[in-house]
Amino acid sequence: MSNLKLLDTTTISTSVANVSVTNVFSADYEVYQIIANGVSTVSTTATEVYLRYIKSDDSIISADYDYASWYMPADTGYSKINSTNTGDATQIHYAMGNADQAPDVASGFLNIYNPFSSACYTYNTGQQSSHYSNPRYLSTIGVGRLKQSVSITGFQFLFPSSNVNSGEIKVYGLQVD
Repeated sequence: MSNLKLLDTTTISTSVANVSVTNVFSADYEVYQIIANGVSTVSTTATEVYLRYIKSDDSIISADYDYASWYMPADTGYSKINSTNTGDATQIHYAMGNADQAPDVASGFLNIYNPFSSACYTYNTGQQSSHYSNPRYLSTIGVGRLKQSVSITGFQFLFPSSNVNSGEIKVYGLQVD
């Protein structure tokens, strides 16, 4: 039997280019779930939502990410987006979709595996949905990994194209009995 335990809630209520959530991963759990809801931009310019990991010294890891996503807009054909050894601009692409100005928002979840362990790589799986550039509806599913064996204690969502000013991010630990 297992259940989720709420570890942290971060509310976005002012214009920001990124959101860092630190000191949420520990030896207490091996699997975490991040749920982001209602992320929207300040302007009418849509933005991707990228994921980067944070080490215990609060430094952000900006290299060695691999990802593969299935990009599924409702108005055009589906496509895959993938890369290996990515750098600062494309970490775990489309982690939470494309946020746009409210009421067009992005929401989704990520499962993070073994982030605190320095004995293995950190992996993630996730899916999201968003509505942007009216009337574009978008869904993505994907996987990613950090190809470094380091202890991760937090994460950052990066918004490269436009600041966001609303949304909520919850972090859960998966407790297995």
